[in-house]
Amino acid sequence: MRTGDEYTESVFEFLDNAEVDKSFTIENLVKAANRERFIEAVKLYISSYAFGGGWEFNTDYTKIRKFEIPEEALKGLWEYNLKKSKMKMFTH
Repeated sequence: MRTGDEYTESVFEFLDNAEVDKSFTIENLVKAANRERFIEAVKLYISSYAFGGGWEFNTDYTKIRKFEIPEEALKGLWEYNLKKSKMKMFTH
């Protein structure tokens, strides 16, 4: 996803390339001056993808974790979107 913001895109790249089942403490990843910006970039990433793109925060936004999206969930989403697109064809 292109954001037009170099910093946000670098965060997205990090999120895309991180290993599944890894947790990260934000204060260990990012300088204090950039923490809010980093958190906002991660929020944007999560809100832009189904299942949050496989990312979640802890309750106080100090850690992030990448999880594996179950194949069944992805298949269900794909089937739902296919059904939804077929319905649009018949209503237009």
